[in-house]
Amino acid sequence: MAVTEPRVLEYPDPAAFLEATATFRAAEPVFTNVIGSVAGSVLAGRTYESCRWMAVLDGTSTVIGCAMRTAPWNLAVSPMPGPAAAAVGRHMAKADPLLPGIVGPRTVVDGVVDAAGWRARARVNMDEIIRVLGQFTPSPAPAAGAARVATAEDRDLVLAWMFAFAEDAGLPAHGIPDATDGQLDRGSLRLWEVDGTPVSMAGHASVDPTPSGIVARVGPVYTPAALRGRGYGTAATSAVVEALLPTCSIIMLVTDADNATSNGVYARLGFVEAGALVEVLLDFAPPTPRP
Repeated sequence: MAVTEPRVLEYPDPAAFLEATATFRAAEPVFTNVIGSVAGSVLAGRTYESCRWMAVLDGTSTVIGCAMRTAPWNLAVSPMPGPAAAAVGRHMAKADPLLPGIVGPRTVVDGVVDAAGWRARARVNMDEIIRVLGQFTPSPAPAAGAARVATAEDRDLVLAWMFAFAEDAGLPAHGIPDATDGQLDRGSLRLWEVDGTPVSMAGHASVDPTPSGIVARVGPVYTPAALRGRGYGTAATSAVVEALLPTCSIIMLVTDADNATSNGVYARLGFVEAGALVEVLLDFAPPTPRP
């Protein structure tokens, strides 16, 4: 009997994609959280230059992987078997030949890159750690001040901090105003204030309601450089976690593996390592002409 290769199926909208991948995402709630929460945010009105919603199906039409591309952001891929990753690579080489990058589990990213023929153009830009909250452990000596929900009146400040966060993290600035407005409308941003002055902020993405429970991803967390080292970011993060605990089955975040400071803070709050991701960038710049 011939072995049927995995195939990639694209969906016309995020609603159809979320329905088709619900069972798979429920089995991989942490590694598919970014994909699920972004799809949910698009349903709620967030816009991108273009979107691709993809599932990988085996010979029995069972979903064995999923991926999304919300341009100008990189392709995001879930865990999947090697042949499925290769199918995504072949699909993207035709559908999106100038893809800027890929983020996901290392073995899957490598499979996509190799099948697409992009190995010579690929370089690792960042290693990331997925952390999941175990036993929440608030700081025994919390910073002075208090948290409050950011509102539309805080938009100018929050927007400036969002752009600063993107610059610090090396992220595209595309869509920051719309994303900020969405978080303000949802009440998903907290400001930490000292004597009525905001000194730090923390938030969370759109929650992802999977059949196995609601998953929330904390972020961004930002403190202006001049105010760092005083526990404000830890306090703001704790406030977000406390707001999510009553309704969420899983609370997670993604960190830069090389940022020892933030990883230390999250570990002390009770976030334990649950997996790793890699971001690979692809260089499709034209060759430099010879003089």
